[in-house]
Amino acid sequence: MTEKVTRSRKSKSGGKPAVQPCECCGFVPGADGKPLPVTFELPDVYYEVAPELLDTWGEDPFLAIKTIGFFVRVILPVRMDGGFAVNYGTWLEVHAETFREAWQTWNMPEYAELELEGYLANVIEPWGAFPHALTKATVRNTDEVPVVTSSASADIQKFLDTEWKHSWALPPYAGVLKADSPEAMPKREKAAD
Repeated sequence: MTEKVTRSRKSKSGGKPAVQPCECCGFVPGADGKPLPVTFELPDVYYEVAPELLDTWGEDPFLAIKTIGFFVRVILPVRMDGGFAVNYGTWLEVHAETFREAWQTWNMPEYAELELEGYLANVIEPWGAFPHALTKATVRNTDEVPVVTSSASADIQKFLDTEWKHSWALPPYAGVLKADSPEAMPKREKAAD
């Protein structure tokens, strides 16, 4: 599924990567200690629907798939050893009311207080599919999309709290991580009227 993953397109380029790659795996940590961005273009379910049956509304950071669900772009931060960190730009499947609230507050002062609860909508390799459990994302910076902060699932919470070995976690995204490192957090796009 990594062919549906890219470097973040919605952030500014900046900084220079470290000169020396890691001796054990060849990856280079993010510039100035910033997390490496890996962005899932769409929720995984999008690719499971036959194109002739696919009926969608919106685009990043909001996507509705008729008869399937509502999705909002979030960042899933992952700490790793050796100075590495990755911000996975993933999707959170949310209830219609939550989607509407996010849409209505996205460009308003109330965005700073936005909290989303939903279900992670992308498989993150090498961890695989996450349990179908409520996960919370909150706004940390009003210029960025919400960040996953906690989960009702002990497995997802462990994922968030653990420092992972980068030599194990980064290889599935080797092709994506070869480009120069842009800033870590995708900037919020203004919601269309």
